Amino acid sequence: MGGETRRANWMILSDTPTFIFWASMLVDAVVAGAVLFRPWRRAGEGDGPVAIRLSDVFVTAVVTGAVFVGKWLVLQSWGFRFFGLIHLVYLDIVVLMPAMGVGVLLAGRRRWGRGPWRRVLGPVRALACVCVALGPAGVYATYIEPFRLQLETARIAVPVEREGSGPIRIGVLSDIQTAQVTDYERTAVARLMALAPDVILMPGDLFQGSDEMFERELPALRDLLSRLSAPGGVYFVQGDVDGLERVERVLDGTQVRLLYNEVVHGEVGDRWLTIGGVQLAHRREAARRVVGELEWAPWTADIRILLSHAPDVMLGLAPDSRIDLVVAGHTHGGQVQIPFFGPPFIASDVPREVGAGGYHELDGRRVYVSRGVGCERGHASRVRFGARPEISLLTLGDP
Repeated sequence: MGGETRRANWMILSDTPTFIFWASMLVDAVVAGAVLFRPWRRAGEGDGPVAIRLSDVFVTAVVTGAVFVGKWLVLQSWGFRFFGLIHLVYLDIVVLMPAMGVGVLLAGRRRWGRGPWRRVLGPVRALACVCVALGPAGVYATYIEPFRLQLETARIAVPVEREGSGPIRIGVLSDIQTAQVTDYERTAVARLMALAPDVILMPGDLFQGSDEMFERELPALRDLLSRLSAPGGVYFVQGDVDGLERVERVLDGTQVRLLYNEVVHGEVGDRWLTIGGVQLAHRREAARRVVGELEWAPWTADIRILLSHAPDVMLGLAPDSRIDLVVAGHTHGGQVQIPFFGPPFIASDVPREVGAGGYHELDGRRVYVSRGVGCERGHASRVRFGARPEISLLTLGDP
C-alpha cells in the first residue's frame, strides 16, 4: 500500500469526531479497571493476595455496560446513530478488552521479592488470553482485510430459449465508497478492466464525504471512472451515498451511464441483452414500472438483468421471474462474518446468506450480491473480517 493510500486511510477517521470515540473508550477503561482491580481492596493479614474471580469479571462487564448505555444516550443527542454505536463497541472490543486482558495477566505475575499483586484464577487467566488475542484480530480487521481485494467469479446458466450461444462476461464494481481516490481504488478498476468484461455494472455507492471533500476529489473520481469501458456498456445506479447531482458531475465525460429508472437494450456477441436500472428508493412507482417492464414485456429471446443498489428489490419479484439476474451491492457482505454463523448485520431484508454476498437462487429468483470494494464511512469504523472486498466477473451462458 502506497503512502498516498495510507494518508487517505487516516483521513477516513479525521472526518469524524475521533476524540469522542477515544474519550468514550477511556471512560470505559477507567470504569472497568476500577471495578475489576479495585486497587483499594486489600486482603486481611495472612490471607494472601486478593483473587480475581469470574464473578469479578461478570460484575465488571455489567457495570461497564451500564455506563456505556448511559454514555450512548448522551451521545445520541450529538448526532450519533447506529454506525457510531458500532464504532464505540468495536473500539472496546479490539482495544479496551485486549488492554484489560494484558492487565489481568500482569496483575497475576510474581514481582521481585514480593507476592503477586492479585491472584488470578485459571478461568480468568484463560479469558484474559482470549481478550488479548482480540488485539491482533482488530489490527487485521482494520488495516489489512479492508484492502485485501479479491476476484469473485460465478457461472450463471440462462434458459435455452434465450437466443445465442456465446457467453456474456459481466464485471461488477460495487460500493467503492471512497473519501479519497488512492492506488487501492485505481487497482480495483485496473484489475477489472484486465478481465475484459463485455459489460460492467456498478450498483452504486461511489463517494462518501463532505461537499468540500467531493469538490477536491471530483477530478480524481472522473479520472478513475474514465478508465472504465466495455463493448456492451458501463452502467451505474444510485446508492445510499450518491446524490444525483454529484453522480451526474462525476460521470460527465466518462463512458459510464447512469440508469435512473431506465431500461436499455443492446447486443453482446450473438445475444440480446436488456438491462434495467432503478433508483435507490426501489419501491417508488417509477422504479416498479422498470421492474414490471423487465418481468412482463413480451420479448422472449433476450437476457434480462435488473441492476439495483440494494438486493431487497428481488423480494418483490414473482417466483421464477422472467428477470434472469438481479445484480446488487449495498450489504458489503456484512463487513464482519462470524465463522459458522455469517454476518450478524447486513442492513437488508434479504436472508443473511444472501446479504453475505455471492450468487443465490430463491424461488427461481436469481441474484448476485457483491461485497463491494470499500467500507462504510462517516461514524462507522473501518472494519472487514471474513468479508474481503471484491471485484466480480459473472459469466452468463447456456446451462
